[in-house]
Amino acid sequence: MQLVRFADTEIQTRGVNHRVGTFRFKDLGEGQAGTAGNFFLRLVWSQTDFFSPRHLHNFDQVRVQLKGEFDFASDGVMKPGAVAYFPEGTPYGPQTSQDETLQLVMQIGGPSGAGYMSEAQRVAAVDALAKVGRFSEGRYFAPGDSGSTGVDSLQAAWEYALGQKMAYPPQRFQKPVLMNPDAIAWRARGAGVERRQVWDFGRQAVALEQYRLAAGAALPLKGPLSCFVEQGGGLAKNQALESAFESLDALHLKQGEAVTLTAKEPTQFLVFVHPVFDASP
Repeated sequence: MQLVRFADTEIQTRGVNHRVGTFRFKDLGEGQAGTAGNFFLRLVWSQTDFFSPRHLHNFDQVRVQLKGEFDFASDGVMKPGAVAYFPEGTPYGPQTSQDETLQLVMQIGGPSGAGYMSEAQRVAAVDALAKVGRFSEGRYFAPGDSGSTGVDSLQAAWEYALGQKMAYPPQRFQKPVLMNPDAIAWRARGAGVERRQVWDFGRQAVALEQYRLAAGAALPLKGPLSCFVEQGGGLAKNQALESAFESLDALHLKQGEAVTLTAKEPTQFLVFVHPVFDASP
């Protein structure tokens, strides 16, 4: 069990930015580099100068809009409370904002098994590429590429870090999935516990669900998953560890790890159920 406390995590400003605009963040946990299920969870603050061109990923992404609005052109607008699934292989954007925004962003390996490069790999690749070429409007231009359209900046970083050409997965979804969870009914799951399933696209893709607990209620969870405390607080306990948690903290469980979360006040969690890459359907 890994508990990442928001209050203890440094807020950082991105140095060389492979996208456009002001970008501050707090990192709330990551998985194991080099594995198909590697993940990265981050809180991101951006300003009105943010811009990302239309692009796609070779990993899955989930966004949770906590403040402000993000406009994804024909794909829709995310307002506070909205959640969105950006599947690997599905183009989206361009992305802009007229507001100061706060988003929770999960990036995680998708069904193709291509995995997710580590943040350390991305940072090192972007810094190295910036010394020989240039990033502009979310794209990378190698030396001598002034007359071309360049390549998506994240793709350039991935290819540099991994030393191979990126092959994008087949497009499973025509568009990203933007949702309003408040339109989904809560279902009782025990004394003082309610749950709503936001989406589940199978064992090899990240699923999303929410729980809310009355004061004193307990919720057992089993990994692999990441749990974000939307509001409230309480105690996380397993056989080896007992830790207090509060709003904006994140908890990560590896496959097979278990924990019981007990609320000391009305508490709500957002749970990212990680993909499982094995031979079973």
